[in-house]
Amino acid sequence: MFGLSCDCNRLLLVRVPNARYAGNSTTPLRFVLHNVNRTLVAKPFSSIVPVTCEKEKQNKEHSFTITYLIKSCGLPPDVAASLSKKVNFETPEKPDLVLSILREHGFSDKHISKLVKKCPDLLVRRVDKTLLPKLEFFASVGISGTALADILSSNPAILGRSLKKQIIPSYKFLKSLLSDDAKIVGALKRAAYLHDVEKYISPNISALRDIGVTKSCISSLVISNPGVLCETSNKFDESVKRVINMGFSPSSGVFVHALVAVSTATDQTWKQKVAVYRSWGWSQNEFWLAFKKYPRCMTLSVENINAKMDFYINQMGWQPSAVARVATVLAYSLKRRIIPRCSVIRVLQLKDLIKENFGLSSVVMSSDEYFTDAFVTKYQEQVPQLLDIFRGKIELSELGTEFEQNSGEKQL
Repeated sequence: MFGLSCDCNRLLLVRVPNARYAGNSTTPLRFVLHNVNRTLVAKPFSSIVPVTCEKEKQNKEHSFTITYLIKSCGLPPDVAASLSKKVNFETPEKPDLVLSILREHGFSDKHISKLVKKCPDLLVRRVDKTLLPKLEFFASVGISGTALADILSSNPAILGRSLKKQIIPSYKFLKSLLSDDAKIVGALKRAAYLHDVEKYISPNISALRDIGVTKSCISSLVISNPGVLCETSNKFDESVKRVINMGFSPSSGVFVHALVAVSTATDQTWKQKVAVYRSWGWSQNEFWLAFKKYPRCMTLSVENINAKMDFYINQMGWQPSAVARVATVLAYSLKRRIIPRCSVIRVLQLKDLIKENFGLSSVVMSSDEYFTDAFVTKYQEQVPQLLDIFRGKIELSELGTEFEQNSGEKQL
């Protein structure tokens, strides 16, 4: 007869004496488990084989899922391997149907990759009950094609909401508040928190209206930070009172920005960010001056704050107090706006084409049209690379040793 040998993860049959009992033992020899290091009593073969087969089946599904995510959804192998732990399938029928419907509704390959990466289990959901009715609803209210694909790939949590209880009420709420369809689309991209409209959002909006916050400011809050409105009434009221006590008028345009800053920061992160600004030379008064001009300076990450303050102060030579006076300059992208514009000014100074010093606001906050006319087009014959510098295609270091050596000698 044969026994069962288990060597690590391998199952082998081992020939054993053809007898009902081994030696003088009174124990039936059902199985012998042979191992290099030790001999163990094995379970009946019928209880082991299903476990092994199930493991092989899972490995097969796992492998198929990874391949499908790579080839059909355009995901990198490492991402596909990670997502396969969250969703598994061994045949392509369900996911193929999902992808087909998405493409029929205007989803590009890029949209699909982004959506599946955020919501992999969508590939195995019931299309007729969960996906199609929601796509059809949005199409019925005029949101379809690329606009719909942008919304759902940015905010796939919508697909997990109840159509009747959450999606339709949320849409009606947004429609009543935002007349512009583009604004509704923008809000839906960030509307992961827009649920329980009657329980949380409507009372909080009523509270803002009661203290004099304008409709345009409320609309701005809904579009940019809808999650703030989903707090419980008690917590929301506490944040509102704190902002008022800071000296912000509810009728001012910056009130809701201060509300976002206060509502989204814990006491610990608030103190940490104040300390970071102080470490760059701001006094307490300068911090409050900056915060009142640009409250969202407290929504930036510590890394973002340090990178911009370092560039303005150490690279460009502006005083910390100058940054505090026009704190809105912290809102702009370092890579896409701040560095290219400051590089244009630096080149013109090094070439002695401009003599005067320019303030932060005129360099960073002016419109593209003004900046191009004043600093790029006007001097392009003398410095042909200016347009590429302005567009971020050329860095100062790429212009040669003359600029590298002199770039640190002159400051704005």
